[in-house]
Amino acid sequence: MSDIKWEKRYEIGHDRIDFEHQIFVDLIAKIDDAVKLGNDDNYVERLLNELRVYAVFHFISEENIMYLAGYPDYDTHKQHHDELLANFSQKIMESQLEKHKLEALIIFLKDWFVSHTLNEDKKIASFVEGKNV
Repeated sequence: MSDIKWEKRYEIGHDRIDFEHQIFVDLIAKIDDAVKLGNDDNYVERLLNELRVYAVFHFISEENIMYLAGYPDYDTHKQHHDELLANFSQKIMESQLEKHKLEALIIFLKDWFVSHTLNEDKKIASFVEGKNV
């Protein structure tokens, strides 16, 4: 039902990051489906919290890979992560589970995932390739 699903084009070439990104996409799709199906607000809120907690985990995981590899744009990339988490938290508070605001939040998450993955995360994979990170 959701219009976001894992696609080959999202692969950046780092097995761990690609695996975590697949989970990220799956969680966004679950939220999208729950809103479209009119699931109860409590369930949607739980899914949003799951995504928020998973995003924190994934960003730390990705940042550790960058740190270990000596990735030169580490600080900038970490700042992107911090900004996303702040924006995501703000949008969750603003939505207060209103359907039209939740739909806008889902669009924000989809757009951010695609843009960040294809533009920023691919740089990480290129840099760490062959570094055994």
